[in-house]
Amino acid sequence: PGSGRRRLGRTVARGARVTAPLAGRRVLVTRALEDATEWADRLSALGAEAVILPCIRTEVLDDAATRARLAAALRDAAWLCIMSPRGADAVARLAGSLPPALRLAAVGSGTAAAVVSAFGRKPYVAHGATSRALGEELVRELRTEGAPPQRVVVASSAGGRRDAEEALGRGDIAVTRVDVYRTIPAARASAPRDLAREGIGAVLLASPSAVQGLLNQAAFPGAARIFTIGPTTTAAVVAAGLSVSGQATHPDLDSLVEAMQ
Repeated sequence: PGSGRRRLGRTVARGARVTAPLAGRRVLVTRALEDATEWADRLSALGAEAVILPCIRTEVLDDAATRARLAAALRDAAWLCIMSPRGADAVARLAGSLPPALRLAAVGSGTAAAVVSAFGRKPYVAHGATSRALGEELVRELRTEGAPPQRVVVASSAGGRRDAEEALGRGDIAVTRVDVYRTIPAARASAPRDLAREGIGAVLLASPSAVQGLLNQAAFPGAARIFTIGPTTTAAVVAAGLSVSGQATHPDLDSLVEAMQ
């Protein structure tokens, strides 16, 4: 009694009835429009009132040069590391089917699900759920297997962090990075939204670009609490002169909700 296990959408506890852990909270979702509805629906199931303000948009780098660069990189690669669900979608669009022998790796469960959806293959998933962890864990995996020198392709976003490549490089793994999409912050609004007047009590931020997009579109209420999906986003919030109330332990909505409770 008194101990329980949390699941997204409900609280499970022995001897207690199911409750809505975010009841009465008004939460701002800042993801791209195509992704925001899923989070809003899941937050609503927790009792929150979700408000969508798309602060970024993503764009696949769908040009002949990127397609050729990706095809050439994959031709003799042993592994393909995919850093986000958007990256999985972009690779599927640019490359189509992948070489049968190519092994896949993903950052976190959300990206892994996108990889399975795009390619019908279950990837290796980093336990640490960060790009640095993926690189470090893949180095250990290759050493454990006693594999000969292999080349790894990292499919990422333009301007994104290079933690995975650096970790692989330190492990003497040959790496080719191919940027397959870019994230664009929302443009500056002529009349910023007043989030304090809208009663926003919590803001969810999942990328540095979303931080900039939020500041471009809204007057940030001092009373609102910011929750970030990971250290890179936290650093962007701090650099913007704002404070972070909580950071997810894993890059997914489940962990963000845990940080909010």
